[in-house]
Amino acid sequence: MQIRDRQRFVELLALHGLSQRKLAELAHVSQAFISLLSHGRRGARPETAWRIASALGVLTEELFVSKTAKLEKATATPVTSTPPITLATTRPPVPQRSTRFLTRHRPHWERAASRTHGRQPRRPLTCRTMAAAA
Repeated sequence: MQIRDRQRFVELLALHGLSQRKLAELAHVSQAFISLLSHGRRGARPETAWRIASALGVLTEELFVSKTAKLEKATATPVTSTPPITLATTRPPVPQRSTRFLTRHRPHWERAASRTHGRQPRRPLTCRTMAAAA
């Protein structure tokens, strides 16, 4: 649930002579939560909204609005007389990636294989090759 009207929330705090910290103590939440809630950056669960509204002496519906009601209001399409815009059926060409991008973003096993730059990979040393070198 979100605060319905920030101005009304601030007025209620001033009317009751409460600070955000004192309201937080009464509602058993943190002061940071009250601040985020009043700025609209955080929502409250219904029981938390009820505790805050009770501490301010108002109904929960007067102070808070549910997220679903906000979504319904936002998604309601206004009636207009203009026809809907149709999208073009052809898509623009996809830009080609440069070879530099392809060499940087290859899987690690392909990058490891290309480190030899066309040379034969070095053979691991075995007992025979070490004996022959000595």
